[in-house]
Amino acid sequence: MHNDDTKHGVQLFMTVALLLSGVVCGAAAAGTKITTHSLLLPDLKIPEIQTELDHKKMADQTGTTSLMVNDLPDDISGDGSGSPAYQIILKAVREELRQSRPTYALKILENDPLAKKLKHAEFDRIKAQIAQSYLMEGKVARALVIAEQAIERSGKMVPLAGWIAGQASWRNNDYARAAEMFGVCAKSPKASAWLASGGAYWAARSATRAGNQSEAKEWHKKAAQFPRTFYGLISLKALGRDFDFNWEQPDLSSSNKKKLGLDIKVSAALRLSRGGELSAATTALGSSSWMKTEEGRRALLAYFQYKKDPALTLFLARNTRDEDGRFYDTALYPDSPWEPKDGYDVDKAIINALIRQESRFNPHAVSRTGAQGLMQIMPSTAQYIAGNVEHPLSHPETNIEVGQKYVKYLLNDKVVNNDLFKMAVAYNAGPGNLSRWKNDLKDIDDPMLFIESIPSGETRAFVERVMLNYWIYRLQMGKEVPSLDAVAFLDQPDAI
Repeated sequence: MHNDDTKHGVQLFMTVALLLSGVVCGAAAAGTKITTHSLLLPDLKIPEIQTELDHKKMADQTGTTSLMVNDLPDDISGDGSGSPAYQIILKAVREELRQSRPTYALKILENDPLAKKLKHAEFDRIKAQIAQSYLMEGKVARALVIAEQAIERSGKMVPLAGWIAGQASWRNNDYARAAEMFGVCAKSPKASAWLASGGAYWAARSATRAGNQSEAKEWHKKAAQFPRTFYGLISLKALGRDFDFNWEQPDLSSSNKKKLGLDIKVSAALRLSRGGELSAATTALGSSSWMKTEEGRRALLAYFQYKKDPALTLFLARNTRDEDGRFYDTALYPDSPWEPKDGYDVDKAIINALIRQESRFNPHAVSRTGAQGLMQIMPSTAQYIAGNVEHPLSHPETNIEVGQKYVKYLLNDKVVNNDLFKMAVAYNAGPGNLSRWKNDLKDIDDPMLFIESIPSGETRAFVERVMLNYWIYRLQMGKEVPSLDAVAFLDQPDAI
């Protein structure tokens, strides 16, 4: 029941039972059982091989169901900028929060003379982050009080406070109040697309549990305005709407193909990109005359797709639309042109999803902690999973070969149990952290609430972005996505 290639009807029949046990997603195994003995490893104390990766990559999402308006939003926090005083206090507060000391953080906010000079909305935005820290520590009542204080004074100007108050109210089974608080988040003009769609999705679920189906439907419609976000795509599915993605590719005329092949700056960009110097490559492109017009960018995009350079394709996709004003989803979600030596024995959609999040298809990417290549594999991971590899981890085929072995290893882990959501948690934070969080959160049987209760914001964001990538890649491949169906119909499947 974990395989997204399983027949859709059977999956829906078992959805409720599976979700009650925390099993919410399809496995990545591509049609064959995972029986390789070298991957069925004993329960050893392995190094925390994927715990400190550099995941400060923003997602490439856009705005509406028609995919025709708004730029692709980068901001995921809804925090935005602030005055110099705000930045100083925020830095001091976050230092305390990193050490899990929200009470000390609150004392700084309430007693520092500089904090008293903050605008009300700035003060309350910081207060919301302190409330979030209390919530992650399991101090639900305290989190709710502080978040509601921020909302009472600043309202929709502090969307995070609405999000925290909604989560706390949900945990208290106060679903009517949760819907109201999540609504504050969803309606906020300061909320990013990710935060607004998340607030609307949870408002819909809260309204459903409160018995207000018509309100739930309206909130799902609100979330579905952002279909390239995790919660937006789920709500779109809950409404039974078609996925209006643009799978077309820009045309590459023979004359443009020849001109681009002779262009010195374009050739330099390709050379630099393939050498792992993406920053230099994009700089070279920036001064190219092809970048100055929409038509020129379409020709460039088509050329990079022809040259099978997914890193430059993805870069350019953010700035290129078709004649109807739509982004090219085949470019926003490019296919990996590389294959492991013995082919894929893991669903390529999950490999693409991980590569897109981890390295943006740069084979030479290296994180500040030493993770390398397309799938950001730590050398210790490669040694443990695959032994001595023939090529360096910057070699694309080798990196994917090791990466898919690691994915299979994680899927076989008894805590992951073939669950893609949990696999993504373990891939980002390590199997040990997943085990600890499962134990700490053992009273939570709601799979989406489990994700939102993970104390690492980096890991929460990673899971949601990888799963969104995975679903969109499956849709692009023309495959069913029962794992998306499962999370779309958590509450009363026939209600929407």
